[in-house]
Amino acid sequence: MPSGYEKSESIESCRKRLAREKQASLRERRKINDENRHPDHTEQEVNETPEIRRMNQTCIYCGAKFWMEEKNRNSSLASPAFSICYAHGKVRLAPLIVPPPYLLNLYTSSDSDAVSFRKNIRRYNNVLACTSFGADINVIAGQGISDFRIHGQVYHRISSLLPEDGLQPAFAQLYIYDTEHENANRHNVMSDLNDGILHNLLIMLDECNPYIRNFCRVRDLIQMNVPDEIFMVIHADRTRDSRRYNAPSTSEVAAIMFGDGHELHASNRDIVLRLHNGGLQRISEIHPSYDPLHYVLLFPQGDDGWHIDVPLAGSEKRERVTTMQFYSYRLQIREGDWLHNAGRLYQQYIVDQYTKIEQTRLNYLKFNQDSLRTDLYCRVSDALHAVTSNDLGRHIILPSSFSGGPRHMYQLYQDAMAIMSCFVLMIDLT
Repeated sequence: MPSGYEKSESIESCRKRLAREKQASLRERRKINDENRHPDHTEQEVNETPEIRRMNQTCIYCGAKFWMEEKNRNSSLASPAFSICYAHGKVRLAPLIVPPPYLLNLYTSSDSDAVSFRKNIRRYNNVLACTSFGADINVIAGQGISDFRIHGQVYHRISSLLPEDGLQPAFAQLYIYDTEHENANRHNVMSDLNDGILHNLLIMLDECNPYIRNFCRVRDLIQMNVPDEIFMVIHADRTRDSRRYNAPSTSEVAAIMFGDGHELHASNRDIVLRLHNGGLQRISEIHPSYDPLHYVLLFPQGDDGWHIDVPLAGSEKRERVTTMQFYSYRLQIREGDWLHNAGRLYQQYIVDQYTKIEQTRLNYLKFNQDSLRTDLYCRVSDALHAVTSNDLGRHIILPSSFSGGPRHMYQLYQDAMAIMSCFVLMIDLT
């Protein structure tokens, strides 16, 4: 028999043996996993299609609901633990303040007004918000499950207290300018909203929202013809209040001042609004008022969003709660929660907070380039031999740990090529 045929026969038998061993190992692992998952069930019961269970487990620390399959691996079935919400007890946030009964009824009721409100909730929120939402929104026509997609960066902006000459009032200006025709002015922005629902929401926000109460105070001062210049400062610092987890009051979130503001010592993150300043002002994503100024129907009591002064308990490495930890806690399902009934507005809120998380990561990389730059990065070592500044490459380097960055994508490409090389080698052998 030729030697080449003996070699081919040996390789073929080896391939078949490896395939049989692989199948036997796979069956053994499946059997062990099924026995661990269903120790008291028969083999017939194990092979049945698993039933989708209810979310009937509750975190003993923060009240978040979860499925049994989401419990920590080191916790038992008798006492399941869930740590995504509170980061093993390190994240401790006060619960959101329950909205007024009228708004809560719109979120939970099944009558015609409530159904119409939830269907158009983004439109109601946009016409009542104090800030604008800027993003490249991707609208997909057709039926099916609704979604909210954006491209690029998200930004919230706020204008001066009064509109410029010849311009219509918008957003926070609607609470100050020509309030006798406030409903009509809002219908000029959104014409197909229910007038009764809009009127009741305006009355509710005037009574409970601390930011809108401040805008109403500015309206009253203007109507009194106060001779001095008026401006408002929305504070960013929450550390001076020992009850910083409580819902902020009118005086805590903002201050109305008189004069030209020459002696004002505002921080870089404070929002200073004058009667006329001729432009839009962008709100920092780390400002505690970033969320409540826009999502007035999700946080009608003015609950603070994430900011850099939220402390982290029981941690030696960090002292502050990150954006990821803050919104992982906020987005959990709890008893009596109304955020998940907000439909498309809730989808927008989730996307907005995801972009905020990504922006804070980028900010960290931007301001920590000295500690992240190493000779392993592309073109850094070549900068010594560069002739012009254009040859230095990008000024901000994104490491491979940043998902979606060029180095991360290149690393995934290298991993894929390494995996494919194994398959190519096996094909060559056979």
